[in-house]
Amino acid sequence: MSILLKPQEPQNYTVDGVKFFKKHLDKLRYDSMVTDHPITSSEISVFMILHLYTDDMGQIRSLTKDPSVSDRKQLCISNLSTEHNLSYETVKKAFDSLLSRKYISEVYSSNGMHYEIVDYAIYNQKFDNSFQPEKKSSYFRIPVALFQEKVFGPLIKQRYHTGPILLLELCQYFSVQLGTNRRNVEDIEAVQGERTMAYLKKTLNTTAKRVRNFLSIIKNIFMFKPIELKVKNPSQDRKGRKRTFTQICIDKFKFSLNEACFKRNDELNERKSFARVRKEVAARIKNANIPVKWRDMKDIEKSLNRMVKLSTHLEVVDKAQKMLNYTVSKVADTLENLHIDGELSSINRLGAFVNKCFSNAFEDFTKLLNSDDRIQVMTEYHKTYGYYPEFLTQK
Repeated sequence: MSILLKPQEPQNYTVDGVKFFKKHLDKLRYDSMVTDHPITSSEISVFMILHLYTDDMGQIRSLTKDPSVSDRKQLCISNLSTEHNLSYETVKKAFDSLLSRKYISEVYSSNGMHYEIVDYAIYNQKFDNSFQPEKKSSYFRIPVALFQEKVFGPLIKQRYHTGPILLLELCQYFSVQLGTNRRNVEDIEAVQGERTMAYLKKTLNTTAKRVRNFLSIIKNIFMFKPIELKVKNPSQDRKGRKRTFTQICIDKFKFSLNEACFKRNDELNERKSFARVRKEVAARIKNANIPVKWRDMKDIEKSLNRMVKLSTHLEVVDKAQKMLNYTVSKVADTLENLHIDGELSSINRLGAFVNKCFSNAFEDFTKLLNSDDRIQVMTEYHKTYGYYPEFLTQK
């Protein structure tokens, strides 16, 4: 007897950030609890930061977002320390430790060396989990704003050893909330949680005073508001009392995520299509060992985004996915053949070349459309924009 699963409605909001996999978080938790050489806050922080620079296959070909940095210096560790206000010594020591702990690895190819987040590509693979839910990839998102706020430096300097893990758990909480019982929320202020002071003290392994200091460091991203207070008056026994003042103790907090860390899923299907084809192209490039520079990959992603936007106009004839499959396959085959024949290195601007290949592949696909499909696409386009699409009228 087969069980029909009702498809979930798309969620209204998602966290605007980078993927982080639950299995990596599980490993960090374990390595932070071992008594022999536990993982440090600087190592966890740098590992989190590296997720800003990885592609869908876990490959890191640049350690900076600065376009002025030369190709030769893109993988310099000093880029991380500069962009995230960390000392070079801290980043270098943490980076070397992450390599030895096998959180990241060095990968050598004909085009040189790059880094990879270990198992990222495996965790990022999509499975048909209708009957194998245990194979479902589980991830959450770290808000980009958390990196922009540069909170890791103070956490490391003030020795909050498990502080970064708590940050990851807070990120996981909001991603899960938006994907389950808060899927249809319209007011993101309603997405909140509660944590006790006892929980925070235990998680951070510190005092209430240092918990409050920790919350002040992250307050621009995760806002904690006391909701249960307890007043402790000084003892009436003057001889035995150690405190002569009234103390306000916080028992529980309500916490929320800064509204700037959310994005609305107004174009969910378009984003899903882009994520799918970007992952497919990244996999084809990696599996064929095609040497592609980081900046060229960014240009290729711009071309993919353009093709996804074009595909939306073919949805009316149910040809959007077919067009994307056709063009992506054709361009990837072209790159593989050029690489095999040793002709890829002669192309000066790979990104521009790929963009032209996509244009040619799309033109070939439109020639496969029959007259009825072409008329229907042109009619719907005209209804929306008031004029006919050039990508069909010029044929």
